[in-house]
Amino acid sequence: MKKCKDCRALWPFGFALILAMLVSFPAWATFNLMDLHAGIQLAGTALVFCAAATGLILYVRWCIKRNCAGNPVT
Repeated sequence: MKKCKDCRALWPFGFALILAMLVSFPAWATFNLMDLHAGIQLAGTALVFCAAATGLILYVRWCIKRNCAGNPVT
């Protein structure tokens, strides 16, 4: 991925991971209220976190690529 000089910051990716954690918390709380094995609860929460994190990271990469198309750095 090509980045421009202004997009070298890592905060957008950190922000995406924090949002993924916030999305996975209600999933964890919901799975915790169900009568499921602890391993299944953790696996479900991890699945929700990975799906949210992947989607948000891809969105951040797309935004950087779209907004920095005119001034790429190789």
